[in-house]
Amino acid sequence: MFILKNIFKFRIFNSNKRFFCSKESFSSISQVAKYLSPLLGMNESTIYKHLVKNDIPVNLEPMDIKRKIWYFRYLNASNEDILDHLGLLKQHLSTLENRATILRECGFVEALNLLTVSKYLTIVRRRIKDLKLQRWLSQDLNMYDQLKTQFDFDIRPNVKNCDDLCLQFIREAFLNEYLRRHMKLTENEVKKLWKCYSKIKHRSFGHTQRILDVLQHEYNFKRDKIIANLYLLYADPENLLRYLEIIPSIAGLDIRDVIIKRPKLAMIQCENVRTVLELLRQHQINETEILNYSMILTFSPDTVKTRLGLLSEVKEFNVLSSHPRFLKLITYQPKAVIRLDFLRQLNVRCASLSVLSGSSQNFEKYVRDGCDKLNSKDVCHYLNKIFDRQDNEAIKELKRHPNWYHVPTVQMEDTFEFLKSEGFTSVNIFENIQILLYPKLQIERRLQKLYDCKMQKEPHEDFGLELSNVAPEKILSLCLYLIELDFHFTGDGIWPEEIQQSDATTNHFLPMPESLSKQYKFGMKPARSGSS
Repeated sequence: MFILKNIFKFRIFNSNKRFFCSKESFSSISQVAKYLSPLLGMNESTIYKHLVKNDIPVNLEPMDIKRKIWYFRYLNASNEDILDHLGLLKQHLSTLENRATILRECGFVEALNLLTVSKYLTIVRRRIKDLKLQRWLSQDLNMYDQLKTQFDFDIRPNVKNCDDLCLQFIREAFLNEYLRRHMKLTENEVKKLWKCYSKIKHRSFGHTQRILDVLQHEYNFKRDKIIANLYLLYADPENLLRYLEIIPSIAGLDIRDVIIKRPKLAMIQCENVRTVLELLRQHQINETEILNYSMILTFSPDTVKTRLGLLSEVKEFNVLSSHPRFLKLITYQPKAVIRLDFLRQLNVRCASLSVLSGSSQNFEKYVRDGCDKLNSKDVCHYLNKIFDRQDNEAIKELKRHPNWYHVPTVQMEDTFEFLKSEGFTSVNIFENIQILLYPKLQIERRLQKLYDCKMQKEPHEDFGLELSNVAPEKILSLCLYLIELDFHFTGDGIWPEEIQQSDATTNHFLPMPESLSKQYKFGMKPARSGSS
């Protein structure tokens, strides 16, 4: 592993860990001025005028400002220099560091200050001889030789008369030559790089060499994998090294293998990934499932927290929380919410997780087929959760009912919670598991009649039996009997009263909304009926 020159020389702390800002921010420019006053040793009114002049936003974080002031001190900036260039506070610290590093690589030594950093974009577009005339570069500086020293092996791009060329053109020529030799890039791959990731020109040579070194030697990325994901050249090498310390593995799989499988993780701060993992663990989501849907780790912690909260508030989503693919629902939560609202308008009650979070083509097919049926896998996971089982006995018993697939899981959840509140145990309910298919109102009426007979110690009119010594599980069996007695044991007792009864064994074909067409991608909420 080679040692690179002039790279990441500045560190705010002695360790290789960067400090990450808090979420505190200011509410007014006067607060920013008050915060800067002791840092710059100037009165607040003077600082306030410069802040307003530079249009400094108030949403800056205090520690972020302090870190930038420290960096300005590293560049030997005086308080007056900082005051004259307060506009730099609007830039990310990593941008300021990278621009200063590029200027240093290009031979800016005495002229490396806040002025040249603030004029970076102008400087790199200037010809070398113009930069020398302005005395930003030494007259005897050979830019070709200067840039050659920034690489760990001899780089000789075909560039002549450097003084007549702009600085950016020369840097691009050196970068292209380095990538051709180090990564064996073809001309087409070089064109792809500049077409899709042209901002690589604003990365220092040191950064580019460092990130490739970490990817190839620490993470064992193959050449083709990097070429297929050239955005990795933007990644922070120090962040990748922190991954190895902070999150060495997920579900027993080395973090290197996780990132190779999902390269986009290399672009995410490892502290954010750690926070997301903690949020998912708090919701009892298995790490093995996280590996299956590792895209969730690329989301911000605030997004994951918000989506988990929103999903828990919607019954149709909350009952799926034990599903192994629940992470997919979190990933596609905005789309799932739109689809659920759309299906509600069509009175479709039994949409599965795969329907809510799957492809647009599958969703459209589901709607056009018009079959309002449950997915047995979704129901199996739900039943195993509430009964704390790992086998298929619960769903097997439930399927004995001819119309089981027409009852939404939400209705089963309501019935289960009602029965628990009535004092029945999970064992009692499991022994009469088909009762979960019936509406709570139907059950409540029959139970009340059974309780009245039991309390009054009178024979029930339908059984002719006295119920005072009947066990709880038998009470549920009698309740089931009474419900189906009214429906001649056809199984139609599962339908809520507000739904018009039909032949429950046939498909329910749904009216197609006007908004459902080939152009409709289910990315917009369809207009409700009757709306203008």
